[in-house]
Amino acid sequence: MYSDFAVVSIGVVGLGPMGRAIAYYLVRHTGHVVNGYDASDDAINEARRIGLNNAVKADVRGDETLKRIASENDVIISAVPQSIADQVVLRIHELGKPVIDLIFMWKYDEEIARRLSNGSIIIPAMGWAPGLTNLLAMAAANELEVIEEVGIHVGGNPVSPKPPLYYELLFSLESTIDEYVRPATIIRDGKVVNVEPLTEIFPFQTWLVNGDFAEFYTDGLSTLLVTLPRHFRTLKNAYERTIRWRRHLEVMSVLKDLGLLNDIETAKYVLSKSLKTGTNDFSITVVEARGKISGETAIVRFEGVDYAQGDFTSMARLTGFTAAIVADLAARDEIKGEGLTPIEETYMRNKAILNQVINELKKEGIKIYKTKTIIG
Repeated sequence: MYSDFAVVSIGVVGLGPMGRAIAYYLVRHTGHVVNGYDASDDAINEARRIGLNNAVKADVRGDETLKRIASENDVIISAVPQSIADQVVLRIHELGKPVIDLIFMWKYDEEIARRLSNGSIIIPAMGWAPGLTNLLAMAAANELEVIEEVGIHVGGNPVSPKPPLYYELLFSLESTIDEYVRPATIIRDGKVVNVEPLTEIFPFQTWLVNGDFAEFYTDGLSTLLVTLPRHFRTLKNAYERTIRWRRHLEVMSVLKDLGLLNDIETAKYVLSKSLKTGTNDFSITVVEARGKISGETAIVRFEGVDYAQGDFTSMARLTGFTAAIVADLAARDEIKGEGLTPIEETYMRNKAILNQVINELKKEGIKIYKTKTIIG
């Protein structure tokens, strides 16, 4: 707990699995007043059970509710469903309060970005991936003299995968389905291109955990599509790939070939029949930048693996705790900015943010390892 800063009020809007993890971290590790809001009685009760006493029922689709939340808090974290995230974030911004959101601008929109160039700070897509991975990607690239490629390899998976899908629902159904339906935007040979999901599947191995894994392109670069080329003009390739148990991707490829993943509604109907909510998961994070240092090939890599603990899946831990840490940094004026300010841009202004985030994650047993390899 910090003792050298003014106590502020932080509002957590949305108390589902991710929102509860945010609230838990803030209550446990900061001295701030933490207020929680959700339309569900069950979510309110669960939040109170883990220590968030200031949890109240609120339907944030109403403008008067958002006005009240803005008036009660100095900083606001939005952990609402994807379907209403834009509405909540944009209105809170209009009301003049700093806002951190887990999914806003996950799909980067240049027109919206231009409209949000000033006013109170918005830190978009600030969870695990995107979010933490954006920070690690920019930090890794910044250590190279010539940057050629940035690769993000992430995935939350059940510890014990079971047929028929060899996967479990570890975050929202709509966001899960998006990975298999929405084209992935990547940078390839210096150009921004779209890749259809599941059309390219790659084997994946890591020293972090044994398993028969594979990965495919997903749409998680978010603001990195703009920020990486802005800072590193030699960049040729940048992508995110999501790691899954190999057998899961084999099944999903068959469903795609049968036309059952052609659109969100069809995919939702098919997958909702077999996807069961999971709790015992693990999450792999590997973020690497490739390029040159003193003319020699070099790789800078951040990596780690986390497992479900206590009340939270590993995905909730990585997503919620990271968002909470960033909100705390914003509350303490360690992170500053106007308008839309991606986390990787805050790093370029204040390099200390990287170690602050990594060290805070360690408090909950989440470890990120860094290596730098020079290939002579």
